[in-house]
Amino acid sequence: MSRQEILFQENLRVLMHSKNCAEGFSEEESEDKLPFNFTSVPSTWELCFNKDCTHKDTCMHYFAGQHLPADKMMGFAIYPNTLQNEKYRFYIEKRMIRATWGFRKLFLNVKHVDDTPIRREIQQYLSSRPTYYRYMNGQLTLTPKQQKGIINIFRSYGYTEELDFDNYIDRYSYE
Repeated sequence: MSRQEILFQENLRVLMHSKNCAEGFSEEESEDKLPFNFTSVPSTWELCFNKDCTHKDTCMHYFAGQHLPADKMMGFAIYPNTLQNEKYRFYIEKRMIRATWGFRKLFLNVKHVDDTPIRREIQQYLSSRPTYYRYMNGQLTLTPKQQKGIINIFRSYGYTEELDFDNYIDRYSYE
């Protein structure tokens, strides 16, 4: 499946999520009704299949494992012996986040003199120039923490109004 098809599926999922919320479903009910696309799972994400775990109903590792496609034969996994004394150190809560991508709107009102320094600072914040462009073009999405970090960069240059990213999407969190 191409990146464009994945983005289309994610946008469709967001529309369905919005429709469910408008129809009066709670966030939890809506989450259960959202279609899950296994291609959104990071390639290094560990899957869990431990049916005896007391955390399985709210664990993202178990949730992803339950959506394993039939044609996927191998990958990273969390072994059953990791659950010892009711302590599970790999637990990640299953939750939705509002992710973003694209910086064009952020730069609309930026002075020419500030443009390059802000871009470089964002590239440094995101680790590299290629990574910056992946977030810019939607190949990767920014977490709320990353969004806040980037907004703070703009604020440090005196920009405080109309700080919006180009695209927003609700997605499952793998962080």
